[in-house]
Amino acid sequence: MRAFAVDGPGMTGAPKLAAALIVRDEEAVLGRCLESLRGVVDDIYVHDTGSTDRTVDIATGYGAHVSEGPWTHDFAAARNAVLDRVDPGTGWVLSVDADEEAVADARRLRRALAGSRADLLAVSIENVGPSTFVHQAPRLFRRARCRWTAPVHEQIVARDGGLVRFEGLPTGALMLRHSGYADAAKVAVKNERNVRIAQATVEGLAAQGGAADPGVVARTLLDLGRACLAADRGQEAVDAFEMVRELFPGTVEWARATDALARQLINANMPDVVLVLAGELRGAGFSPSYCDWLMAHAMLRLGDRDAARRLAENITELVNVEGTRLDPSALADLRRVVGARAA
Repeated sequence: MRAFAVDGPGMTGAPKLAAALIVRDEEAVLGRCLESLRGVVDDIYVHDTGSTDRTVDIATGYGAHVSEGPWTHDFAAARNAVLDRVDPGTGWVLSVDADEEAVADARRLRRALAGSRADLLAVSIENVGPSTFVHQAPRLFRRARCRWTAPVHEQIVARDGGLVRFEGLPTGALMLRHSGYADAAKVAVKNERNVRIAQATVEGLAAQGGAADPGVVARTLLDLGRACLAADRGQEAVDAFEMVRELFPGTVEWARATDALARQLINANMPDVVLVLAGELRGAGFSPSYCDWLMAHAMLRLGDRDAARRLAENITELVNVEGTRLDPSALADLRRVVGARAA
């Protein structure tokens, strides 16, 4: 049995760190994932939701704490099932998927955890596929403070319903390399599954009528729109985002739906609407540079290259409505197309 432990000097007094996974039929990738966690985490917990292959045997062979339970079409429920099994003495939990591998500087990571005052930390994820890209996602969190919510596009929230303190990890401490986008057929199956889960959740909330929590309804409709986008169901995504905008003005979900809708309509060649949506986001106090970036794309679609260039030259950084800093290539690509100088 292979043990998971952080060895070597300099780790004394560091907060205990565990990895948590939910899996099903992942024998092809799970071994690589677990091997990458050696020397990074102290313990690993795997919750299997009905594998028919060697997934459980592989996890057991690597010394993981393995539990099994039925798949209830609810990602947050599955993640909370494994979280509930994590040793209460564990300070931090790293949420990992079976098709991800950890690339870490264990000492730097432990120093960051020991010195952090946050409840939730963003981790860089490199998505390997036909078009490799990197994004930030909240994956490290304090076990005592946080839990999961939402059946699909699950999110980390405070156990007590309050606010979670959020910050990013230092560069080089930890990155997750995700290979799940390399197989287009598997991605399509997962995207359709996520649409079905989101649709079922929306229908369940609709059946509750006025008793449904408005916040949950807003988040679920937003998740449905995102799931439809990923599954190339463009019109269904637009319908879901428009419903969020109509029913929940002024909310966080309204802003995220407006942003997602604007980006979708750029691709759908509806620049006039994009200009309106970007103006609404600017009026709501979101980043002027990000709104200019949306508007510059719209002006390009309208054939006004000079206006697009002027907008691009004033952009200093790209931070979307969720506070996520976009990859610098997104701005560099726009400037190259319109011939804009750097701000």
